[in-house]
Amino acid sequence: MSKIIASAAIRGAQRIAIEAEELLTKAIAEKGEQFTIEFPDTAYYLPLIYALTGFPVKTLSDMRVAVGMVREMLHTAPDEEIWTPYLGEALDSGMATLFSEEIIMAVRYAYGLEPAVDPETGYTYNGFITDTFGHTAC
Repeated sequence: MSKIIASAAIRGAQRIAIEAEELLTKAIAEKGEQFTIEFPDTAYYLPLIYALTGFPVKTLSDMRVAVGMVREMLHTAPDEEIWTPYLGEALDSGMATLFSEEIIMAVRYAYGLEPAVDPETGYTYNGFITDTFGHTAC
């Protein structure tokens, strides 16, 4: 992986993490820390975070813990002058991005902003894909 790509991934993760944290801070201020947060039709809390960490994010307070996990995965971009390995940092940043995006999506559901509807076409975008999607009787 090139240093340019790794650096871009790391910087992107930092921006998405800030967006997730700001959105969470707003939600806590407006809805309170004990506000229950969930995706529709799933038994797995925030499924990506739960699957990878075993931590069930049930409330906005729990989500604050998840944001702490994101912070631990963030790194600075590789130095231009000094060569150091950076693949691990880029991979950690990818995980931080996935966790941050799941947090953003969950908070958007709490505000009724998902699934999103395109105002011009009227198309509804999927948003979170539920546990029941695609299951058919045999």
